[in-house]
Amino acid sequence: MTPCPSCGADRGHLLGCERGTISIAPPPVTHDEPSLDLDTTRARAWAVPIALAVAGLLAFTGPGSFLLRILFGMWLHEAGHAIASWCCGVFAVPLPWLTLGGGARSPVFIVLLFGGLAALGHRWRRLRPLAAALGGLLLLGILVPFRHATTFIVFSGDGGALVLGTLLMLGAVLLPDDARLSRGALRWGYLAIGAGAFMDAFSTWVKSWRDWAELPFGRSESSGLSDASRLVDVSGWSEQGLVRSYLALGLACLAVLTAVTAWRLTSRTSRRRAG
Repeated sequence: MTPCPSCGADRGHLLGCERGTISIAPPPVTHDEPSLDLDTTRARAWAVPIALAVAGLLAFTGPGSFLLRILFGMWLHEAGHAIASWCCGVFAVPLPWLTLGGGARSPVFIVLLFGGLAALGHRWRRLRPLAAALGGLLLLGILVPFRHATTFIVFSGDGGALVLGTLLMLGAVLLPDDARLSRGALRWGYLAIGAGAFMDAFSTWVKSWRDWAELPFGRSESSGLSDASRLVDVSGWSEQGLVRSYLALGLACLAVLTAVTAWRLTSRTSRRRAG
């Protein structure tokens, strides 16, 4: 091996000699995020209106509407019925196109719910505020007269699809990268499910607002009267009040999504300018 002409060393030089005239510098480090990276804050924020626009286009076509209902809307619709039932102390099991539930509050189920929330807060301290909030919500639901609780459970079909869809879309934007619930492509799954279920429910009431003939009245052999028929015929709601209630809830959810999306975009832009 030929000795180094600069320092005389015969080994140890892999990238050049420190005393030599030629130095190898590492490549400059840049902190700019790639413009095509789909896992950036801006991409997540922009993905919400894009997903809603695509789902909205599908919702106003026959095959697209059917696809949204089968893949997304029906599942969150039944989940909304079930969660509302649990909040009111009623045992319920969500199934495809049907939610099985008792006709009255179950004391045993209520005790199990409170016990589960207490165990959750005891096991994970970070979740104690959530467990306390859910416990307060359960207590409030139990104190509501059962007649009103039944109306709330029926309304929470499409109402639950709107709220749960919004929460899934917010999770896609706000969940941190190191959270277990956002690892891999999970956040994009939340976004697709949330946008699809939201627009499936919201488009139903937009169509009904434009044409009263689109109101989802009817009866099925498996579940009996539809939610709209039960709210109007049993609970005494008017058709106009029914449509306005669902539209108001949907618009409120869209307002929250718009505010969070704008906040994420503007906060990211401000940080770039400050840097």
